[in-house]
Formats: sequence, structure tokens, C-alpha cells
Amino acid sequence: MTTPARIALARSVLAAGVVVVVAAASLPWVVSTGVEVFHAVVAALRGAGHGLLSVEDGFVTATVVTAATAPLPALVAAAVPTSDRRAVGWATLGTGVLVSIVAARSSSAGATWVSLAAASAVGLLLGCLVLASFRARTASATPRSRRIATWLIVVYGVGVVLVGFTGSPVDAGLHPGILRVLEAAHRVGVPDWFGYAALEFTANVAFFVPLGLLVVLVTGARRWWLGAIAGLVVSAAIEAGQALFLPARFASFDDVLANTSGAVIGALIGVVVLGWAAGHRNR
Repeated sequence: MTTPARIALARSVLAAGVVVVVAAASLPWVVSTGVEVFHAVVAALRGAGHGLLSVEDGFVTATVVTAATAPLPALVAAAVPTSDRRAVGWATLGTGVLVSIVAARSSSAGATWVSLAAASAVGLLLGCLVLASFRARTASATPRSRRIATWLIVVYGVGVVLVGFTGSPVDAGLHPGILRVLEAAHRVGVPDWFGYAALEFTANVAFFVPLGLLVVLVTGARRWWLGAIAGLVVSAAIEAGQALFLPARFASFDDVLANTSGAVIGALIGVVVLGWAAGHRNR
């Protein structure tokens, strides 16, 4: 895609987003209809079973907000050619205004604002990562990065096998303590929807970040997608093994989704690391 075409596409997407925001702010029925459709889709997916979207309702909503916010810095940078810092600043400002409008129209403005602000902040952080990785997308792996990452993959792989194929969940004995920590966190302002299932989902995301990172350090930034595929394949293999051979473990589509997301994030981090290393070598 040529640069003018990329700019036109980014501007079209942003314009469509502005139209949706204006419609939502001026036509309350648009918001209520959208929420009803969203809940219906979530309920239908949960009805499919196998642990799909078994996390808290609020966490599902927060995840969608995060996913919708993440592309904003890159879209702004493409639509209005400017520095990355300014693009992030404009994206943050626009998100803050939208969050404030939605919270003001809610019956529980304070709680809604905290929830949306937290989800949007995570999305903007991911957006910064996407933007940085786009700038470093041509960086190549080096013999040193391949050598170190290959050894670490072996060590990490052993850890994944041990965690994934133990006879019982690794957090089985920690459940009461984790619940107490979550209760304390809720008392200091952490949204109530961030419960045990949401924490487990987040942990599964974090667990596969190293996989995506290490794969990119071996293959190079241009093949970052191999990190995502590795996460999907390894996670699916673990869940299939648990379903077939470990009756005490519960195979879940949520785990595959979380693991794959973590691998994608790790792959983007790997791209940024290779880009930083290349810039450092060229100084």
C-alpha cells in the first residue's frame, strides 16, 4: 500500500470512529442497542462451551475496550503524519474525552470511569508497543540473539511442559490466598470485575509473552507473525493434551486465546528489542 493510500485509509477509519462517537453521545438508543447486541453475542459464545469467555462480564467488556483502543496511536500517526509522541498524546486525549462522556452518561459515573480508564490505559500502552514495533519492522536477528534465544527457548519449553502437563492446576493450593489478595485489591479501587477468572486469564497472557519474544529474536522482525503462530500451536497442543490425558485439568478456549495474545505481545516486544539493538549497533 502506498503512503497516500495508507493516509487516506487511516483518516477514513478515524472519521468513521468520530461518527460513531458522535452518534453514541447524541443518540442514547445507539448505545443501549449496541450493549444489548454485545451481551447477546457474548452469551452465544459462552453457550458454545469449552471454557469460552468464562471470565467476568466486566472483564470481557474491558478487553474489548482495550482491543479497540490499541490501534489508535498508529492510526493517528498514519492519518496525521507526526512524531510518535504527539500521536500517542492525541490518541490519549481523544480516549480521555470519550471515556469521560460515556462515564458521565452512566448511572455509576465514578466506577464506570475507573473501569474504562483502566482498560483504555492498557490499550494505549499496547498501542505504543504496536507503533514502536512498526518503526522497527525491518530489524534482523543477529547470530548472538539467535544463539541466546535458542537456549532460552529450550529452558522455557521445559517450563511450559511442566506447567501445562502437571496432574493438577499449578494454582490449586494458592486459591484461598489469591482470593484474599483480590478482596484487598478491590477495597483499594481495583474494579470488581477483575476477579479470579480475569486474573487467571491475565496470567496466561503473561506466561506466553516470552515465547513470542524468543521466536522473534531467532527469526527476525519481518517474521514476527511466527511468534503468534507458535503461541497458538503450543497452546492448542497443551489444551488438547489436557483434554485427552489429564482429567483433573480443564481444557479451555480462553486459555488458547490468552496464550496466543501473550505470544503476539511478546513478538511485538521482540521486534522493538531487535530495532533498539540495531540502532545501538549503528551509532
